[in-house]
Amino acid sequence: MQLNCRSCGRDIPAEDINVNLAIAKCSSCHSVFNFLDQLGTTAAMAAVRQRPAVEMPKAMQVEDWGGELVITRRWFTWAAIFLVFFCLFWDGFLVVWYTAAIASKQMLMLIFPLIHVAVGVFLTYLTLSMFVNKTVIRVANGELSVRHGPLPWPGKRNLLTHEIQQLYVTEQMRRTKRGYSYTYHLNAKLAQGNVVKLLSNLETPDHGLFIEQKLEQHLKIEDEAVAGEVTR
Repeated sequence: MQLNCRSCGRDIPAEDINVNLAIAKCSSCHSVFNFLDQLGTTAAMAAVRQRPAVEMPKAMQVEDWGGELVITRRWFTWAAIFLVFFCLFWDGFLVVWYTAAIASKQMLMLIFPLIHVAVGVFLTYLTLSMFVNKTVIRVANGELSVRHGPLPWPGKRNLLTHEIQQLYVTEQMRRTKRGYSYTYHLNAKLAQGNVVKLLSNLETPDHGLFIEQKLEQHLKIEDEAVAGEVTR
């Protein structure tokens, strides 16, 4: 089967076709378009179902009771070990600093490191959360919920399952002193057209892709290509 550009009608060579995303690019007019509408119903269904299955990551647990699905993700990574030592150094320095400041009764020494204190409190709380917290995604009674705990953390979500049209994972790139860092987000596209971020700052795409896969299977959502998503 030959694909044609929507804008200029030119034939699209195979190397300019992304089957996973069902997107093609015309080298003549530089138009980028979705080509599922050029396929027959059977071919289109096959095109959107070619993504390979994602194995369950070690940090996850799945409980499927038929009418209820529970996915639990542990926060712990080896980065938490590094953060323990970093927090000990950071907080220890502040303890020494404030001990000296109180002994010398110098008000400026008490005020100067307040930003560093805030950073230390946040990093310490984050480190504790990485050791004890879990994310629980539950689908039951027509609702999808996301909770983080036992230590409080932002990101609670509640969605009606019939409003969810598609789930997909996106990648965010940040420039750092050592190059680039990448994090991944699990998103839900709703019937109204808006997008809700279910999970943020995942370290690897597999976590988001696995949850996407399980939720779509449970909710019987046909997996369709979304522009900008991370492919399996």
